[in-house]
Amino acid sequence: MSTDIEKAIESLYSELETLNNRSKLIKTNINNLSALIGNTPPFNDTELSVPINTQSVRPDQFFRKGLATAVKEYLKMKGSATPAKDIFETLKSGGFEFDPASSEAIQFRGLTISLGKNTNDFVYIKSNNSYGLAEFYPDKKAPKGKKKNSSEANETQSEETQEEIKETE
Repeated sequence: MSTDIEKAIESLYSELETLNNRSKLIKTNINNLSALIGNTPPFNDTELSVPINTQSVRPDQFFRKGLATAVKEYLKMKGSATPAKDIFETLKSGGFEFDPASSEAIQFRGLTISLGKNTNDFVYIKSNNSYGLAEFYPDKKAPKGKKKNSSEANETQSEETQEEIKETE
């Protein structure tokens, strides 16, 4: 029964992708007509996404690659955020070696935990339970509590030290 539901979900995602592409095509036409009469094109999001299915992934595409590397490669190929279940299935079909001693449910959970923890590379999109590359969302703020890199930390520390020296003089 769950496979039937998963197939239904996959079919709905495919239909959604088709509708999104149709919407982008209409926006492109509006942009072109607007430019033709000298107006500024109103839409920026008109790039069509090409759906990638597991048949377009080589059987050894992700073999012996790290999890984050494999996911990044797949998301770059896809060009958009993707549900975690699709990422999991594609990595498996591409030869990624999940822990064979674990059940598929535990393997999937491990994937989602890794994606959720790696906020520098991946962004979780709660509304459709999917993950995208952070580079897809340049306007998204960095997670709170992010540590400064070592050069920034050293600059701040040296400025504080200089101020302390001035105060003691």
